[in-house]
Amino acid sequence: MKKILLLSLLFSGLSLAQYKLNWANYDYMIPGNDVTRSATYNPITDHVLVATRMHQKMIIILDAANGDSIGVMDTTGISGGFAGFNINMIDVADDGMIYVSNLGGQGFPFKVYRFEDENASPELVFEELLDNQRYGDSFTVIGSGNDKYIYSSGFSLQNDGRMVVLKDAGNSTLTIEKVINLPKAGNARHGISPVLPLGNIWINGADTGTPPRIITFDGTPISEIPDTLASAGGTGTILHETFGDFNLIFLTNYFSATLRTVRYYEDEIGKISFSYFGGDSDSLMLAYNKNIVNPNGNGTSTLVYDSKRHALISVVGVNSIASVALDGIIKASTPRIDSLEINIDGSNDFFPTDHVGTSNGRDMYLTWSAGKFFTGITGQTLIDPSSTNYLYIAFDKDPGGANGSDIPPEEAGGVTELPFKADAVFMVEPWNEPDFMVGSIYKWNGSSWDKTDFDGNLAAQGALAYADTGHRKLAEFSAILNPAGLDTDFDALGIMAYLAETGASGEVLSAFPDVNPTGNGAGFTHYFYVDSLAGGLFPTNTDHVKIMSAAAAIDEQPVSVIREFSLSQNYPNPFNPATTIDFSLPVAARIDLNVYDITGRLVEKLMSGNKKAGKYFVRFDASKLSSGVYFYRLNVDGRDIRTRKMVVLK
Repeated sequence: MKKILLLSLLFSGLSLAQYKLNWANYDYMIPGNDVTRSATYNPITDHVLVATRMHQKMIIILDAANGDSIGVMDTTGISGGFAGFNINMIDVADDGMIYVSNLGGQGFPFKVYRFEDENASPELVFEELLDNQRYGDSFTVIGSGNDKYIYSSGFSLQNDGRMVVLKDAGNSTLTIEKVINLPKAGNARHGISPVLPLGNIWINGADTGTPPRIITFDGTPISEIPDTLASAGGTGTILHETFGDFNLIFLTNYFSATLRTVRYYEDEIGKISFSYFGGDSDSLMLAYNKNIVNPNGNGTSTLVYDSKRHALISVVGVNSIASVALDGIIKASTPRIDSLEINIDGSNDFFPTDHVGTSNGRDMYLTWSAGKFFTGITGQTLIDPSSTNYLYIAFDKDPGGANGSDIPPEEAGGVTELPFKADAVFMVEPWNEPDFMVGSIYKWNGSSWDKTDFDGNLAAQGALAYADTGHRKLAEFSAILNPAGLDTDFDALGIMAYLAETGASGEVLSAFPDVNPTGNGAGFTHYFYVDSLAGGLFPTNTDHVKIMSAAAAIDEQPVSVIREFSLSQNYPNPFNPATTIDFSLPVAARIDLNVYDITGRLVEKLMSGNKKAGKYFVRFDASKLSSGVYFYRLNVDGRDIRTRKMVVLK
């Protein structure tokens, strides 16, 4: 594939410092007793979920910000594990679905339970005595929607090694996607970290003969991490994460209760090489009672990534549950002070902390540097090979202000209005080969749109480029913070992106944020609002990236279609921190949409005033409210239409 350097910014060298401890929780550790085996991070609720595999078979919910216990999940009906380990491992899929496994083997079937959310009851979705191999020592989930995959392995009684891959297609039971023969017994007992669903897999095994390594989905070995970098015989678990151009492997040394970081490089023909990364990373001890290490011969440990704080959530044997900051290893803050290089070479060069939204299978990334604003959007149908679909990114530099226009510079996909008064709109023409892209920048001059053609890489304005990795397409562009580009006079920004065919009859294929509809005639009402840009708080502090509503009608329907006043159940529910409420009006009316607490006290007025007939979507942000039950009520022309209940879960 052709490699195109879009932009390269040079900053100070990488900081090779040690990890920093955010918090550690020792409440669920018992010296000499391996009670706590696994933990995971739930990005939907911003909680840490801890599986305790002995005694009370509990799933404990911790606050990811401070490690405090805030409740437990329902484990009713979970039973049947080897040595009494009915709950052994836990992980969360990209869409928030929670999975728990027992320890299966030696006459006990391997079981997997599924939870819709943290308030749900467990649903047994897999129960099978697979072979003489023990499963459930390692366990991980990848994917979302109807394409989620659960990987597990363990200890073999026949001196061979296998990994089972289960698929969750949304049915009542999981199916076996593949049983992978491993290079050696126990090769994946300590950890599994897929690079992509059904792609290459990083694994870590027990004992000195099974080092951390990467294999294909067929089980063919690709490369091993050298002993000198990975502490041979002492590593447990394995976690693969990509931060821009940095491919990192995180490991735990369970004899010293410390962490280890290795960087790897992959060339054009797939050859992998390694280097140590992280300086004094091993100096951070995550020990029981803060200073006493309890070695665990089984090497039981897990690592997961907390994208909200750019941190690792760690379980080290019988020693601790901890949150460990990664900024001392590799910076993910904005402005990017270490490096920021966007290459159209088949890789996604944004950090996980840059991710701000998902819509129709596409992901949107935003980040910021001194003098430039970067956006990336992924998706299989992002650029249509038929060359009809155009990508639009609209910016409002004074959200809520009077400047700009809510009329798109080009009528595309039946879009008749923007959710804000845009000052600049970037339009990218379609292209079906990895290359720089052609487009236009539209600026609102107070009465009409001024158009400037945009041909690939223009240093005075920014750059546009497109890559096709073979499994995900990626469009990236930068907007220069100068008069020719995005301008300079702003410290907050409204952003919305959509993919559409030019002309009023075209179909809108994707919209960001995902609460916007897709289809002909869509009028968007929601957009991302980013504040405190000048303070460098975007995007790693997600409190500064919000979804805002312009409270305008979406897909207005004639009276003959909407036949009655209605108030729908909010979604998602429970939620944290935001949810969407929609209601329908068959005729124009005066409405009030309010939120009340359980005592009947008014806590927020969501919408009020005269509204036309149509369907309305309102985003409710409960960041300032505590957990609990709340009610929302629709009043039309002085008459209460309906009251519904919703739950804030923090």
